Formats: sequence, C-alpha cells, structure tokens
Amino acid sequence: MTATRLFVIDGTATLFRSYFAMNKLKAPDGREVGGLLGFGQTLARYLRDLGPSHLALVFDSAERTFRHERYPDYKANRSAPPEDMEHQFDLSVELAEALGFRCFRIPGFEADDLMATFARRSREAGLECVLVTPDKDVLQLVGPGISVMDPKTLGLQDAEAVVTRLGVPPALVTTLQALAGDATDNVPGVAGVGAKTALALVQGLGDLDAIYARLDQVAGLPIRGARGLGAKLEAGRERAYLSLDLVRLDDRAPLSDDAMTLGMLRYRGPGPEADALCDRLGFHQPLRSLRALAIPRDEGTH
Repeated sequence: MTATRLFVIDGTATLFRSYFAMNKLKAPDGREVGGLLGFGQTLARYLRDLGPSHLALVFDSAERTFRHERYPDYKANRSAPPEDMEHQFDLSVELAEALGFRCFRIPGFEADDLMATFARRSREAGLECVLVTPDKDVLQLVGPGISVMDPKTLGLQDAEAVVTRLGVPPALVTTLQALAGDATDNVPGVAGVGAKTALALVQGLGDLDAIYARLDQVAGLPIRGARGLGAKLEAGRERAYLSLDLVRLDDRAPLSDDAMTLGMLRYRGPGPEADALCDRLGFHQPLRSLRALAIPRDEGTH
C-alpha cells in the first residue's frame, strides 16, 4: 500500500518568486497585486500538475526569530521588500486559505522550521513528505520518506541528488554551511574558509564535531593552505558553532495537535469567500483554474 504523500509548500518563497516574475497589476483599490496573481497561479499549477490530496502552506512570520536572539546580525544584510509588496504578505495567506489551502505561520519561526517540523512529524506518522521550496537549507532534511521538490521544474531531490548537488549527504549540509557561512542569511562561518575548503574538510573528516576533534589531521588533507588551516579553525571555533545553530532547522515548532490530521490537510477546494476576495483583488484566474479541476470541497477533520 502506497503511503499518503503530504506536500508542504513554502508560501513565502512562492510569493517572492511570483512578485519578481510577474508584470505589475493593480487591484480595483489601486494596490499592487501582481505577486498575488502569480502566487495563486502557482498554487493552481501544483494542483493541476501534481494532483496532491494533502497539502500545507508554510510562511515566515513577521516577528524576529530565535536566530536573531542568538545572533542579532542574522539576515541584517537583507534589504526590505519592495514597498508595493509588503501588503501582499498577509493577503497571500488570506488568498491561499480562500482557495482551500491549509496555512501555517507561527511567530518567531521561519517557514523552513515549519517544513522541518512537518517532515519530522510525517516520518513519525509513516507519511511521505515532499517539501516544495527553492531554499537549499531544506536539503538538510532529506532522508527516508522526505524529499525536496524544485518549484520550477517539479523535480524531486532525494539523498543521492543532494550528494550530486552539494558533494555531501543531507546530514552534513549544515556543517558545510557552518564552516563556509552563508552570505544570503549573513551567517558568518569561519574566517578564511570558503566553500571549496569547507567541502574538502567535510569530505575528509566528517561533521563539525569530528573536524574539531581531529584538528591535528587537517594539515595532512589535500587542501590548498592546509598547513595553516587548523589554526584558522581553532580561531573560528565559536563562530563555527554559532553558525551551526543558525543554519540548523528547528523541527519542534509548536504546530497544533491537529496540524497533522489528514482530514485537516486534505485539499478541500475553494471556499465560498473566494469569489468576494478575488473581486477585491481584481483577478479570478486561479479560482477558475482550481474550480475547473472539479475537486470536491471536504470540510472533514478526521
């Protein structure tokens, strides 16, 4: 018997990609809604092309996260979203819910942490879980029953694909990031250790604990500048473990007990409020597409 497959979609990333891919579009009240149109079209595409029975959309919260408490400069290098996009964040959740999707957004947690929590709970429940996101951070979650789907190609990435893409298995992805840092999220990493050096260290010695337990072996690795690398790692030990804390996803986000109830996650089709919302936004294409799929509305919670 085939296990039930749960698709968990990164709603925040979907909106960002849609905003920058779509032409400008004004709602009747004059506000920009082009990103929302692309967002709705993307959700309709997933339903059409993947035919999933169970889905969850996860979103970043607007509040600071535990990572900011740990490292105030986390993501400090990022510019604010465009002004005409800001109001679309809350509206994207409203639109997704009106179109029949279950949405989750928890103060203090990122969408990736909610994905990690759904992945863990899916594994415990014997479900297959597909994480739909372009974020490479989520590759650390890949394992038996857990895969990552590229939103553009809809191609699945399993553990073998992660090794092909990054050079290490999923369990070592966070060590790569902890050593080399991540400029996108302003994760510091170890000074003087770039991506190639980090990869060689992980392939040669293992995870972060193993590397620091075997610093005396670093000089013998076939790495350019290996003789002085041990000293750099020792000097950057604190930054390395700080970075590890920042990139490691939290799979214990406080989702409600019914969040993993299959009846709650079953796609139930657009609700009666969708027409009025689409009237406000000035577009109906995603709603028409979803209704054309003839998916029966199901309000069951069991």
